[in-house]
Amino acid sequence: MKIENSFNVDLSLESAWTTLLDVPSLVPCMPGAELLAIEDERSYRGQVKVKLGPVSVAFRGRARLVEVDEAQHLVRAIASGKEEKGRGSAQAEVTFRLSPDGSGTRVNVVSDIALAGSVAQYGRAQSVIADVSQVMIDTFAQNLSRHIESTRLEASVTVPVARPAAPAPAISVFALLLALVRRWCTRFKEKRHQ
Repeated sequence: MKIENSFNVDLSLESAWTTLLDVPSLVPCMPGAELLAIEDERSYRGQVKVKLGPVSVAFRGRARLVEVDEAQHLVRAIASGKEEKGRGSAQAEVTFRLSPDGSGTRVNVVSDIALAGSVAQYGRAQSVIADVSQVMIDTFAQNLSRHIESTRLEASVTVPVARPAAPAPAISVFALLLALVRRWCTRFKEKRHQ
């Protein structure tokens, strides 16, 4: 299934490009993600914990940047992983395209996701996975904004303070449900006013 998301970054196009290619610094911004190993400059091993409906799943696998086109500000990545409890697998092809947006940068994300095994049952409704995906992207964008601001503050200090990046926690059930209810209410109101 194809899912499209987008978010804005408060950086120039060139700075956003550099920031978004720094995978080890970005992973802690993604809810439930953890970097386990760097294989080379384009290949990474990690895990992602996410809630699909009432079930928490954890995928452990590999991601590889297969295309990095600086002229078009486009990155294409392929990821695959197996659910830790043997409930299935996931594969994704994700394309990021950056474009100028005022003084900042717009990041458009297109994901083509395939679930297999029993985990596919949890995400049968494409709208559920799309909503979970949007909540995760929104949370990532908020965490990324904090990371950018923190980096700016540290750069303004004469003695840089090194802090290890902790993995972002998985989205809580309550936060996810609240975000999904808000999205559904907004859709319902929009449909009523059409």
